[in-house]
Amino acid sequence: GHAKSVPSRYSLVFDADRQVNAAAGAQPAPIKIRVLLLRSDAEFMDADFFSLQNDAKSVLGNSLLDSDQFFLTPGQTGKKLGGQSALDARYIGVIAEYQNLDGKTWRISLPLPEPTETNFYKVWQFSPDELEAHIVAGVSGLRPVKKVD
Repeated sequence: GHAKSVPSRYSLVFDADRQVNAAAGAQPAPIKIRVLLLRSDAEFMDADFFSLQNDAKSVLGNSLLDSDQFFLTPGQTGKKLGGQSALDARYIGVIAEYQNLDGKTWRISLPLPEPTETNFYKVWQFSPDELEAHIVAGVSGLRPVKKVD
């Protein structure tokens, strides 16, 4: 049979803490979230915040396959982002652009399932593996929340 690789899918849900992006004494502000589809997360985890913020393409080179961005308002819950990843994508990187980065977890990397090989005659009954993640942008940074079955 002819094996065919099917990229994994991802389904992310984001929540923001009500005090998410409050600089000292200021009102909480919307926070920009960037989601990056990566071949490798080594460059992503090594780079500093400002390089990633200003010029992710040149810092990440060809490990960056795609990116998306959106704002979360303080207290917002259930913001969904999903899709088909690329065949050579292995990680999803998430960056939160906090006003004050001190001691905050402003980036996380989530491993994607491997693309699945399937025989063409089975495709109709087949669904690729999916990365499902629930991510909270909290006062102390990003954190993935384990799903409860």
